[in-house]
Amino acid sequence: MESIVEQIAREVMLKLKSDSANRGSSYTPPPRRMEDNERPAAREVGQSAILLTANFKVVDQVLGQLKALAPEGGKLIVSSYLYENFGKDNLGRGFQLIHSGNVASHKVLDGISHLLVPALSINSLSKAANLIADTFITRVLCHALGDGIKITVTDESILDAARYFPAGVARKIDQLRRELEGMGVVFQRGSIKVTPNHKCTNCAAGKCADCTSCSPSASPAKKLSDPPPIATISDKPGKNDACTAESCSKSYGSCVAECAEKVKEVIKAGAERIEKGLGAPIPGSELARYIDHTLLKPNATREEIVKLCEEAREYKFASVCVNPAYVGLSAKLLEGSPVKVCTVVGFPLGATSSFVKATETRDAVANGATEIDMVINVGALKSKDYELVKNDIARVVEAAGGNTVKVILETSLLNDEEKVKACELSKLAGADFVKTSTGFSTGGATLEDICLMRKVVGPTMGVKASGGIRDTETAVRMIQVGATRVGASASVGIVKGEKPAGKGY
Repeated sequence: MESIVEQIAREVMLKLKSDSANRGSSYTPPPRRMEDNERPAAREVGQSAILLTANFKVVDQVLGQLKALAPEGGKLIVSSYLYENFGKDNLGRGFQLIHSGNVASHKVLDGISHLLVPALSINSLSKAANLIADTFITRVLCHALGDGIKITVTDESILDAARYFPAGVARKIDQLRRELEGMGVVFQRGSIKVTPNHKCTNCAAGKCADCTSCSPSASPAKKLSDPPPIATISDKPGKNDACTAESCSKSYGSCVAECAEKVKEVIKAGAERIEKGLGAPIPGSELARYIDHTLLKPNATREEIVKLCEEAREYKFASVCVNPAYVGLSAKLLEGSPVKVCTVVGFPLGATSSFVKATETRDAVANGATEIDMVINVGALKSKDYELVKNDIARVVEAAGGNTVKVILETSLLNDEEKVKACELSKLAGADFVKTSTGFSTGGATLEDICLMRKVVGPTMGVKASGGIRDTETAVRMIQVGATRVGASASVGIVKGEKPAGKGY
């Protein structure tokens, strides 16, 4: 007897034969897939053009440096928004101005073989990587990709995303960049560098106002490993605007101590974070910015949470750290405030499953948390089940959706080898911070642990000291040896310089 599979196969073959006969001589087979070596090559000759996609926050910087990229002028392609808001007088000096009002997007690239993009917004980066052409600028980018036109992006914030954006956002930017690189886009450091309004860089106090890379509208300081600038669009060398002021190299990261008043002015103007070198003194009024104002005791009441949030607003702490049940209330109380809402996951033992931790994280983010302090699976770490530990952290990082993730190591339960491994796994899993303790185990933060953790994770991750920090001197010492955040319940007393009372987190 014919099986059901044989019956289906026979019926399919009869159908195909019938369809082919019905088409007759008019039938044309589908086109053959073009091989890579048969596809059109990138254009070899033609003019170069600059595509300006920057938003209003950075366009002034780019406009001031266009001549460095194209000394002899050329075509400048801009969005209708930039054209309408900055006008021909600002945008068109020495350039042939092209925008959606005077040419269709598919005609923009006629005669163009090279497109230089000095500043690329995240929105345009994402749309180009996904070939979404819904605006004038993204249509131009997609046409250029489809036509094989060489595209060079020299935006510093895209090239070094981890320096300018939160870790989750930086990872997404790197992913989008790799997708565009796969389509032939070149990301290269150039003579124009754009400083987005995300993080204070170089000398926050403006001590080196006379040198181009430290002035308020200039680029971040070049790292020693940075390659030299690429040639300009007309193949003439661009000006190297690296800072050569001796005072910059000596005082970098110490502005909080050397120029405290100027730093305060920068903060008042809107800076969220200030760069500080290890060992630099901390003005008392700025200490609050390092502190997660914490209340994690199991019998915390609504009234205590309200007070916690009021104090956080008043003293401008980095965040409030509360149990998950109070995330929604805290988010509502702190709405409109720069104070973040932090909560704990897998707390305090870290022994729940990865699924539960990820679910807790998604629920917390949905309720308004922007920072997640998760407890590592201590038992798995001590059992040397490193894959489980890494995946456990990675699941929370993924569930956090770009929000900050701090990994609590519970250092009092670990030896130095295990602390090092925990830091390495946290870094590999994409976490933003490593943190010492829950405050509910056998010990809290120590200076030795902070030094060790900072050494392992390097400068790209945060280190949070928590557990037993109850006075100003201890908090300051933790920061001086490498902590970038301090978890404390005695936060108000710490910033006011009061003597510690009692025990606790």
